[in-house]
Amino acid sequence: MREPLWGPQYVLAIAVNFCIAAVFYLLITTTALYALESFRTDEVVAGIVSGSFIVGSVVARLLGGKFLDVVGRRRMLVACLVACVVLATAQAFVGDLALLVLLRGLHGVAFGAASTAVSAGVFSFIPASRRSEGAGYYGVSTTLGSAIGPIMGVAVIAAFSYRALFLAAAAWGVLGLVGALLLRLPERPPTSEDWTRLRSWSLWTFVDRRSLPVAGIMFAAGIGFSGVLSFLNPYAVHGGAGAIGGTYFAAYALVVLVSRLFVGRLQDRFGDNAVVYPLLVCLAAGLAVLSVGVGGVLPYLSAALIGFGFGALMPTVQSIVVTLAGPERVALATSTFFLMVDLGVGIGPVLDGALLALFGYPGMYLVLSGVAVLGSGYYFLVHGRYRARTGAVMP
Repeated sequence: MREPLWGPQYVLAIAVNFCIAAVFYLLITTTALYALESFRTDEVVAGIVSGSFIVGSVVARLLGGKFLDVVGRRRMLVACLVACVVLATAQAFVGDLALLVLLRGLHGVAFGAASTAVSAGVFSFIPASRRSEGAGYYGVSTTLGSAIGPIMGVAVIAAFSYRALFLAAAAWGVLGLVGALLLRLPERPPTSEDWTRLRSWSLWTFVDRRSLPVAGIMFAAGIGFSGVLSFLNPYAVHGGAGAIGGTYFAAYALVVLVSRLFVGRLQDRFGDNAVVYPLLVCLAAGLAVLSVGVGGVLPYLSAALIGFGFGALMPTVQSIVVTLAGPERVALATSTFFLMVDLGVGIGPVLDGALLALFGYPGMYLVLSGVAVLGSGYYFLVHGRYRARTGAVMP
C-alpha cells in the first residue's frame, strides 16, 4: 500500500509557496522593462536592476542553510514574509535607480529566506518512498506562480501603472503571510554539531558538500532561464510582438503542470538519468527556438520546451539533492540547491545584457542554449556516470 501524501499541512505549504512564487515572477519578469521605460537606462543596467533581487536571494541562501534550524523554520518564514510586504510597498514609491536596486536586493534576501524555510519544511510532510513525486507536486505551486505572476504583471501595468505592480506584489505577500501564520512547519531542534557549525565560517557550514556538485546543474540551467525571465518582454517589444510574457508563461505553466503528473513517478521508478538528460535537452531546444524569433507560434513552442525542460528539472534535481544530503542536512541541502538556482538566474541577466550588446537577441539565446547543452555534460561528470551503473551512486 502506498504511503499517504496529501495532508492539510502539505497542501497549506504548497499554497504559501505559490504566493511566494507569484511575487517573484510578478516582479522578475517586469523589472528589466520597468528600468528601461521608467529610468531610460540601457539593457546592461536593466539586467543589473533585475538581477539585484537574485543577488539578495543568494545572500539569503548562503545564510539560510546555516541559521535556519537555529532560528526556526516557521519564525523565519513569517518574519521574511512581513519584510516582503514592507519592501514591495516601498518600491512602489521609489524614484531613484540606486535606491530601487538596494530595495530589490533586500527584497531578494527576504524572498530567499522565506522560500528556503518553507521548502526545507515541506519535505518532512513527504514520505521517502514518494519523494520525487511529492517534490513534483509541491513544485506545481511554483509553476502556477510562474503563470499567474507574469499575466498579472502585464495586466496591472497595462491597466494601471508600475506603482500598482509593486502594490500587487505586496498584496500577494499578505496572502502568503496569512497562510504562514496557519502553517506548522516541522522543526529540527539544533544539535551540538549545529551549534559548532554556527560558530564556524568555513565554506561547508554554508553549503552542503555532498549535494553541491549535483545542485550545480541548476546554475547552468538558471543562466539559460534568466534570458527568458529578464529579456523575453523587451525582445518581443523590440520585434514588434508586444509584451508577450503573460501568455508565454501561461503556456509554460500548462506544460509544467502536465509534466509534474508523471516526471516524478518516472524518476522514482527508473532513476535520475531517465529524466534529467531529456529535460536538459528540452531546455536547450526551447532557448534555441527563441534565437529564431518571436513571431507566430515560435514563442509558444519555446514555452512548451522550456516548461518541460527547466520547469520539470527543478523538482527533479531538488529530489536528488535532498536524497544525497540525508535527513539531518535537509535545510543545508535545500539552501544549497536554491543557491545554485539563484546564482544562475542572478548572474544571468548581467551576462545576458553583455551578450545582447555583442550579438543581439537571437545570438544571446543561441549562446544560452549552448550553456544548457554544457549542463548535460556537467551532469554526466558529477552524477550521471555513477547512476549509469546499477546501484552505483556518486562517491
